[in-house]
Amino acid sequence: MKFEIKRSYKLDMKKKIIAAIVISIIFAGASAAMNQRDKVKTTALTRPQPGEADEIRQINVLDKDGGVLAQLDINVEPRQLSEEEAFEYFEKAYQETLINMLGNNESVRHITSDLNMCDTAQNGIIELEWYSTDYELVGYDGKVNNQGFSENDEKEVKLVLITRYGEYKNEYDIGVKVVAPEYDSKTKIKVSAQESIKKAADSSPYASDIELPEYIDGQAVDYEPAGSTSPPSLYLVLGMVSVVLIVLLEKKKNKDLLKKRKKELIYDYSEIVSKLTLLLGAGMTTRMAWHKIVEDYNRKRQSGSIGVRPAYDEMYEADCNMQAGISEAAAYERFGKKCDTREYMKLASLLQTNIKKGTSQLRVLLEHEVNESFEKRKNIAKIKGEEATTKLLFPMLLMLGVVMAIIMIPAVMKFNM
Repeated sequence: MKFEIKRSYKLDMKKKIIAAIVISIIFAGASAAMNQRDKVKTTALTRPQPGEADEIRQINVLDKDGGVLAQLDINVEPRQLSEEEAFEYFEKAYQETLINMLGNNESVRHITSDLNMCDTAQNGIIELEWYSTDYELVGYDGKVNNQGFSENDEKEVKLVLITRYGEYKNEYDIGVKVVAPEYDSKTKIKVSAQESIKKAADSSPYASDIELPEYIDGQAVDYEPAGSTSPPSLYLVLGMVSVVLIVLLEKKKNKDLLKKRKKELIYDYSEIVSKLTLLLGAGMTTRMAWHKIVEDYNRKRQSGSIGVRPAYDEMYEADCNMQAGISEAAAYERFGKKCDTREYMKLASLLQTNIKKGTSQLRVLLEHEVNESFEKRKNIAKIKGEEATTKLLFPMLLMLGVVMAIIMIPAVMKFNM
């Protein structure tokens, strides 16, 4: 089976190769025949028709034996119209223009909107020039100024069309009748209202107030100041957006507060552990040392020498819990959970272990914690310094810009003088 598939594949491949070779031979023969046909001797070059673009023709100059003496690129210009042909084209251009110039208008006897005054006709062969007997009403560009026309107003305007081809030209007079523009109902009321109010204003130029017309096109109307009113739905959307923004801002604010609290907790950790180590080394019990630290913090807070410190506040709460009868181990455990950092959880665990099992190594372990936490405190202080430097960068650049301006502006002004 595998052999048969392979054999079939080879046969198909051979057929495709043979087909490609045959097609190549056919195209090569056709190309040779066309080249031979193109090499038929010629005695004239056919010009492009009037209005067509110039063409570049390549011809070979041959000797009598068929040898190529030179290869030339000849620019062949289109055939020029005779005088009779030119005037025939003028007539065709005139008839073409009568149709094209109307644009959106019904006929030359009912012009309500702008005209389409083309510059050329008959595929660009004939040039067109326009003149108007009333440029204010119908401009040379076909702009129709009939905005002030009432429904029954109309005015005759003669347009002069000049057709040109080379040295030949002809003139045609085209009479058009301009009437009032056609509006939809809404635009018509707007235009009529503007005209009525303008008439009212012109009729009493010395009056302090302009009396607005009570009727527009026979329809009773009222007026009101067109203030920038907003739909009620806009306020609902704004309210919903405000609620979402408030929620997001509150979440961000709480997140920032928690982040700041955590940084302050970690920053004070080395100081708290260091104080515990010193007091334990002085012979105090863990409970007494804890109470002493809390007591010192409260005294400094009352005197205003320090601000609120989250770590000491949690210690104060734990001290109050112990005074209220909660066991020392439970108070330390709650303290560690409320601080919710790895460092304080470890400190609470050490204090709990010391109470439950007792250990002579507590002071040594706390000293080890002091060394580690001191390094962390230095890193935190370094980060705070970098953040402060970053915040000061923009004011410093601003000051630099001001100084440069103070120096350069007088110098530039003096140089210009």
